[in-house]
Order: sequence, then structure tokens, then C-alpha cells
Amino acid sequence: MKRTGGVIRDGRSAAPVQTTLLIAVSVIVIVVVSAVALGYVDLVGQPTTVPAGSGECTYALDFDPRDVAGFAEDRAENARYSDGSFPCVLWLDATANRGVSPGDPVTEWRDRSSNEFDARPTGEAPEWAVIDGIDAIRFDGTANSSLRVDATPDAMSVRNDSGLTVTMLVYVIDKEYRNGGLYAIDAADDGDPAIELRQSDAPIESGRADEWWATPGPTPEITTDGEWAIITHTTDGEQGTLFVNGENLGTDRDGIAELGSEVRIGAAGSSRGFNGYVAELFVSNERLSAGNRNVVQCAMDAKHDDVVDLNVC
Repeated sequence: MKRTGGVIRDGRSAAPVQTTLLIAVSVIVIVVVSAVALGYVDLVGQPTTVPAGSGECTYALDFDPRDVAGFAEDRAENARYSDGSFPCVLWLDATANRGVSPGDPVTEWRDRSSNEFDARPTGEAPEWAVIDGIDAIRFDGTANSSLRVDATPDAMSVRNDSGLTVTMLVYVIDKEYRNGGLYAIDAADDGDPAIELRQSDAPIESGRADEWWATPGPTPEITTDGEWAIITHTTDGEQGTLFVNGENLGTDRDGIAELGSEVRIGAAGSSRGFNGYVAELFVSNERLSAGNRNVVQCAMDAKHDDVVDLNVC
């Protein structure tokens, strides 16, 4: 034992201390590397921040996105999705509008993203409602009774040659209701929608009464009337695909005309009003991958107490 500068040093303990420190540092490095390798950097149960240019949405997940179908494959292919994030330009959620009561007219549906693209009535206002314990907006099918988003497609970075994914939690009153539109984006050259999702206007006796028409996309039968369903319409600008409760109902190639300036919810045109309830709407300005599309659907379902039976979660 030596005294140096008033400090007692034990030469015998120097090597063990250094060895212990080296072991500790090695353990920390191994733990960090293992955490990254195994995906423990994903904060399970924590909010997921969704970047979208100058705006963002924050979607609270109460499940592990790594358990969602397709997420592992996405994560392996692209590090961008390693935290479960995905682009978002609009998020409307009926549960976020406090201070309203069932039966009150909807004066505005506030956008929960930082873009502040609120939706307001185009004419006669739909009403706030609660069904099956879920806050929603009631569209009664009245002509011109819909909401218009306070943003053009261009402001939302949506163009006819870009991708788009619209996910909605919907309650259909009548599967054979004629021509009701869930949402639509108009075309630049005329009043017809360039992108839309609406019920068929074919006569009931034709056998096509319960079809839904996606533009672009397929015309499948949707029979989820009298219950909640998560409906996702996604397009890459050329072809569109429709999903109901996570099930792929087909893809069709239509192409998309140049977009106009109007985005509607609860209608496809002034006379194509939807008859039912919409609780939530989430818009991404790209065609989401399978894993991220399923993350949106599963988070939406989990948030509303698993109101829909999804086999992708």
C-alpha cells in the first residue's frame, strides 16, 4: 500500500477494478445491442408518433405492433418502420370532441393531427351520436348532409399519381341502402369523384344491392350492416384495394383522374349521402404496406374495446 499526494492507493486492487469496469461496460453494450437486435426499442404500450411532413399524429397503441400481421416483414425490409410509425395527414376521432351531446349538430370535426384539417358541414349538419357505447357521427343519408375537410388534396400532399390509404370505423345501417358514400375526393374536370367509396346504386332486384364501389378498386359485397366494421380503401394512383375487418376483398385497376379541391366525408357528391355512423377516420398519403395498414386497423380496434373481430391482430 502506497501513499501518493495524500491519497492511499492499493496497487493490488487496480487490476480487479479495471477488469470489473470492463466487464460492466461489456454487459451494457451487449444489452443495448441485444435490445436493438430483438426489437425491444419499440416502446410497447407507448404512443406512436406518426410523421407526415410538417404535421404529425400521435396514435396510442396498447398492444405490441410486432404481433401484428406483416409488421415483422416490413421492419426487416425498411428500418423506417422499426418503431411502428407510418405517415398521416388527417385523423378524425369522435371521442376527442368533448363538450357535445348525442343529437347535437356537428359544427366541426376537429383534426387530431397537427395539420388542423378540420371537417365542417356542407349543408344540413349530421349529428353527434353514441352507438354500442362508441362516440360517432350519425349520417342519415340526407342529400348534401356531409362534412367537407378544410384542406385540398394538394394541401394534404395527395395527388392522382400518389398513394392514399383511408381507414374508417363504420357502422352501416342498411347494406342495401342505395348510393350512399363514405368518402370522396372530387376530380378537377367535373363533379364526379376521382376517388371514392360508396354503396351501389344498382336496383335491389339486380342482385348487386349490397355491393360497394371503390374508385379505384373492386365492387365486392359488404354485408356488415347493423354492426361495426373497419373499412380500409388504399390506392397507389393506378389500382385500388378494399379491406373489411382486415380481409382483402379484391383489387382492381381503374386509374385516377386529376384531383380537384374537395374532400368529403359521409357522402360521394351532393346527393349520395351515407346512412350510418362513422366513429373514426385515419388518412395516410401513401399506400401503406401490409404491416402498417394492419397496425392502423388493430390500433383503431383496440382503442374501441375490440369492437371488430380482426384476424390480423
